[in-house]
Amino acid sequence: MTNIVDHIELDEAQSLDNAHLQPLIKRDMGLIKHVLVELSVDVGSAKMPVEEFFNLKAGDVVKLLQQVNEPATLRLDGKAVARGELVAVDDNFGIQLTDIL
Repeated sequence: MTNIVDHIELDEAQSLDNAHLQPLIKRDMGLIKHVLVELSVDVGSAKMPVEEFFNLKAGDVVKLLQQVNEPATLRLDGKAVARGELVAVDDNFGIQLTDIL
């Protein structure tokens, strides 16, 4: 069986004038501003039977439940903190925030 996969092009990240927007946290961060935190981005999810999962091999495509145009979710320690659109930043992925939760 042959699966046809459409490639999508991501927009290049554009610099925005964020001077009028509020930061995620409005506090004096002096004591903790250098603490590193780990962020993750959810681009989608899938459900499948265990048998199908264990039969996955290199080159297989897992269809996500989300549509291509749906926002990705930015998480801090597993908690959703923002949503945004995936963008290309040089040769990497990025997320351009659209909503702070």
